Amino acid sequence: MTLLGQMSKDLLVPKGGLVYLMRSAPHRYKVFPIPKHSGKGQRIIAQPAREVKRLQYWVIKNLFPRLEIHPAATAYIHGRNIRYNTEIHSQLPYILKLDLKDYFPSLKGDDFKRYASNHSGLSLSDEEVDHLVRLLFWQRDKDSQLQLSIGAPSSPGLSNALMYSFDSEIFSFCNANGINYTRYADDMAFSMREKEKRGDALRKVTEILEVMESPKLHINDGKTVFGSKAHRRMLTGLILTNDGRVSLGREKKRRIRSQIYHFIKGDLSDTKRQYLQGMLSFSKDVEPEFIRRMEKKYGIETLNSI
Repeated sequence: MTLLGQMSKDLLVPKGGLVYLMRSAPHRYKVFPIPKHSGKGQRIIAQPAREVKRLQYWVIKNLFPRLEIHPAATAYIHGRNIRYNTEIHSQLPYILKLDLKDYFPSLKGDDFKRYASNHSGLSLSDEEVDHLVRLLFWQRDKDSQLQLSIGAPSSPGLSNALMYSFDSEIFSFCNANGINYTRYADDMAFSMREKEKRGDALRKVTEILEVMESPKLHINDGKTVFGSKAHRRMLTGLILTNDGRVSLGREKKRRIRSQIYHFIKGDLSDTKRQYLQGMLSFSKDVEPEFIRRMEKKYGIETLNSI
């Protein structure tokens, strides 16, 4: 059965209605800015309308399992998380961190067309690919290319697929040179035993990006970090300790202890309590021994009641 035929059958929407929705989908987004974490500038969020999001979720369920994603990609994948990403680099003394500038907006509809043509496992016709491009990519204005939006449920998983060739080429270089490589969305991490290999990795990434036709990406030079055991090493918000462990870091632990104390005193608002619940769950996954210490200090019943 064709893509449209299966979608029509599953969602109980006539094919003509699906085609109409897909053609108009790039313009069915609610757009609003939010401040960037750095405090400098704003990030544009584009959330698809409910009817578009419904079709995108169908694609996530039925098509995304057939997408080829490189093992070096660690974000948006079941069974992988920021601890998994960080732990890969925990045993080596030197790290290089690179940030890809405007990650989602740099991934275009034409990049998906190229990906689909190079991955026969998708088994899609040209017409089906065109429909998917309209459905999964957002058009910021009438003169701009279709691009992945920050806000669509399909963007994270699709971004990993579109980075497959890039990840493959970087991984092959790193594997041949004794370098560990992972990519958590736009955050690239490299770890190695020899200090000079940080420069080797940076030069190789720069070289690949200059000649790569799809997707067209650029390094955010202001976020490039050369790290070593001589200084605090942080990856995706977690700390690499000098004895090879992954840690939440002193500041996060101090904040959690403070919030637990305020909860016990009855001074924690519902909003902050929900935040603390999330942080405790996150901490249990990242550094379970810290949670055990908190349970011993404050009592398991206290932590369970938060």
